[in-house]
Amino acid sequence: METQMPNQLYAISIMSKDRVGIIADVSYKLSQLSGNIADIRQSVLCGYFSMILLVAFPVDIAQSTIEAKLSEINQISESALAVSIKPVNEAITFTTNTFPENTYVLTVTGQDKVGFVAAVTTFCAQKHINILDLSTTRKADQYVMILFIDMTQSQDIGSIRAELNQFSNKTGFRVVLQHYNIFRAVNEIDLPVV
Repeated sequence: METQMPNQLYAISIMSKDRVGIIADVSYKLSQLSGNIADIRQSVLCGYFSMILLVAFPVDIAQSTIEAKLSEINQISESALAVSIKPVNEAITFTTNTFPENTYVLTVTGQDKVGFVAAVTTFCAQKHINILDLSTTRKADQYVMILFIDMTQSQDIGSIRAELNQFSNKTGFRVVLQHYNIFRAVNEIDLPVV
């Protein structure tokens, strides 16, 4: 009877000039070490690729072995990867429910200016609103932030809406707050697989 070897979880951060195939290269090298990707988040910002992965490896795979394996990618690519690896020693629970029940989507739009992100995120911190995910985009002189926020530790939704209204009047930003379930229902379209 086979006994399954325990795993060690690592958080791996990767940054590089963007190119086709980075995720394929990284995931292939990790699989060569029996690395099982538990979670992944990736983005491209102004031509730069960034990715964070949680990967479970057999305990006999050392961190230096993982670093050496990923460094092999730099021998076949012109855009070198900057890699950081940290062991995750606390227990992590993976659930199918990505966001807490009290998740809202906050969309903030306004004139692009220094301090835009700081103003919005400071408001959230002061109201005990936890930011789960944040993305931004800029079109001409307009800046747009979309935040997935957890309202579990904050005031009731009515008070938050009133304070967001005051925040909007003070900053000139257009602010929309909606429950995640409503956002998902409005924005998700089931397309046929072709």
